[in-house]
Amino acid sequence: MIVSVAACPQPPLLLPELATGAAADLAPVRAACATAVRELVRAPVEQVLVVGAGDRADSWGPNDHGSFAGYGRDVPVGFGGDGSGRTFGDLSLLVAAWLLADVAVPRLAVTVPAGASTDECLATGRRIAADSGNRPIGLLVMGDAAARRALAEPGAVDAEADGFDAAAEQALAAGDPDALRALDPARAWALSAVGRAPWQVLAGAVAGRRWSARMHYAGTPAEVTYLVATWRPR
Repeated sequence: MIVSVAACPQPPLLLPELATGAAADLAPVRAACATAVRELVRAPVEQVLVVGAGDRADSWGPNDHGSFAGYGRDVPVGFGGDGSGRTFGDLSLLVAAWLLADVAVPRLAVTVPAGASTDECLATGRRIAADSGNRPIGLLVMGDAAARRALAEPGAVDAEADGFDAAAEQALAAGDPDALRALDPARAWALSAVGRAPWQVLAGAVAGRRWSARMHYAGTPAEVTYLVATWRPR
């Protein structure tokens, strides 16, 4: 059973080793993510399951590992095992593993393609809920909102991006799976909002239950919108 949820963004600049001169700009995001992870495991959980966007649909175990070498610094990360498993390179898993470095409970992960349909994401979420059974599981859901401003014309007003980001923020702030389910995949793809698919996996995993939510951060530093929230069952 899913007993806690944390939603965090995935900028590699969360790592101070990578941020260098931009470290101060991301400090509020970094602090909010640390708070969200503490909240995630505050209720006793047997396992933390990461949900993130990846190159393909896949499952990842405790011995799998990765590195931020492709982002400028060889910072190794993993899910608490011996590092003998497969190597992952998806940014969602890299950042999640870094955020969970001090978490003592077992960690696993699943990835879904950023372009997966809503139905595919919901089905993945339902499988996660079914597989959890009666075990208390915490979900760490990774993903950013709109990034088009950073890719196209930094600093430009983008009403479509603002509208999408507002809808995503409201859904996470309200603990509303139905509102996450309503996010448009095509619109998210056009805005480079890679969080849409993982958020809809969350919607499938917790559908039919009522949640209390807390928004820890919502902002657009570096022209990308980052949202940090935690959910608890009512």
